[in-house]
Amino acid sequence: MQPEVRDIIQRIETLATPLIEEEGIELWGVDFRPETGRWVLRLTLDREGGVSLDELTRVHRQLGDLLDAHDLIPWRYTLEVSSPGINRPLLRQRHYRRFCGERVRVQTQQEQQGRRVFVGKLKTVEDRHILVGDEAVGDIQIPWEDIRKATIEHDFWAAKGDKKKGRSH
Repeated sequence: MQPEVRDIIQRIETLATPLIEEEGIELWGVDFRPETGRWVLRLTLDREGGVSLDELTRVHRQLGDLLDAHDLIPWRYTLEVSSPGINRPLLRQRHYRRFCGERVRVQTQQEQQGRRVFVGKLKTVEDRHILVGDEAVGDIQIPWEDIRKATIEHDFWAAKGDKKKGRSH
């Protein structure tokens, strides 16, 4: 990521966080990148129990006004405000702690045991690493600096009750 873009994201986080927290919502993440020929600023918001569409719309308006008033971005962009969704990305250590015990998908930079993707229960979150009970290889310790991407891995089959994955009707 370009240093200028990283600086813009940091300034947006600093400016937006108090407004978002005033609404009782958490700033989950900020993404600012070019997409199909235009810049998109995407703020992801969450709280225990989720956020409503009305809340997202209200915060979108407030953030738009705030960002326009401070003129932090020197070029045209589109502002998007959304929730992280059911298979939400884990971006900060506090996200991992919040979802400890849940099923996750972790993609690593370096290969471990011949793989770079691990899916299973997030067992522990430590200062230097996480421990995932991978469904194929067992417990795998992954250092923070080796995590490329991690998401909650919602088990839709378990949510439907006794239906098994791959079973046809």
